[in-house]
Amino acid sequence: MIRINSNGEKEIALINIFESINGEGYAAGKPTVFIRTFGCNLRCSFCDTKECWSQENFSKVYPEKSDFMWLTAKQIFDKVEEMESNYISKSICLTGGEPLHLLNKEFMLNELLPLFVNAHYDIGIETDGGIDYKNYKEKFGDSKIINSHGDREGITIIADYKLPHSGMNKFMIKDNFKIYSDTDLIKMVISDDKEDWEELDNVINSNTKASLYLSPCFGEVTMSKIPEYILNHKDKYIRAQLQIHKYFWSPTKKDV
Repeated sequence: MIRINSNGEKEIALINIFESINGEGYAAGKPTVFIRTFGCNLRCSFCDTKECWSQENFSKVYPEKSDFMWLTAKQIFDKVEEMESNYISKSICLTGGEPLHLLNKEFMLNELLPLFVNAHYDIGIETDGGIDYKNYKEKFGDSKIINSHGDREGITIIADYKLPHSGMNKFMIKDNFKIYSDTDLIKMVISDDKEDWEELDNVINSNTKASLYLSPCFGEVTMSKIPEYILNHKDKYIRAQLQIHKYFWSPTKKDV
């Protein structure tokens, strides 16, 4: 969600900016500043950030807040720079909701992302598979691994591809498989539903260059099926993952 302030500058609605360790994906365990945007194009059955769906949901989760954080791109960048002043490797994660929501597109492409790209940040974008990434790839290219520690520079797409149990699979854009690089990720949350496993087969046989990460839909999947599946597909770049931040803190705790 974007608005124009009294100075004619664009501001984006944020849930929060906070520091934590990254909970999943290529940067799991790494100190990271998270920028959580308001608004989402999907309504997943197992969503754990429903405060991004509506003003009403936001107010229920954050009754002490009267409104979202409305910030310009420069204000966001300056705040992150201050928070990461002593980071050995500067790293942000744009998340939501859906940070690349169509309403945010021009702001992201032309205002916010160039600031972090030009400052050589590791920029992970947690997004869903229902967003067309073509313009982002054309403008910013792929992230690069820059040292033996695995630190990166540039933009890594972390696409949360929705399997049928989410109720959102019909909105996934399969053409994205063609434009992911080998530094991008596709993560999938899986249940015991037969349709989930059939769609997983389709994804891993899509010939995408992206690494594939498989996560449990807790309480709705037989956990042993995930490692068994991966061991039966050793010829694919597929890994198991858990949201480790939910083990360090309460699974329902916000802003960690």
